Amino acid sequence: MRTKETVNVLFRAVCLLFSALLLILSLLSDIDLTAANEEAARLKTSIEKYEEENRQLRSKINTATSLEEIERRARQELMMQPAGPGQIVVLDPVDESLR
Repeated sequence: MRTKETVNVLFRAVCLLFSALLLILSLLSDIDLTAANEEAARLKTSIEKYEEENRQLRSKINTATSLEEIERRARQELMMQPAGPGQIVVLDPVDESLR
């Protein structure tokens, strides 16, 4: 009968140790999951920041390359005017007299 009690006590001890091991592994898994979630949140914030910066840069590119903006800056900032009819000379490169 003593052997049966010893086996029972040993079985309980093994079950307790196994339960403790599972609990520790579960806690470690939760810690890793929390760290991964924090990293994901940080990366999401970073992506949102870069997407906003990208939108702003695209807007600047679209504005800077529009013909209207180029004309406006030429007139207002550089005090330029459109060329008059006599100021434009077209050269024909196949004209033999130019060679």
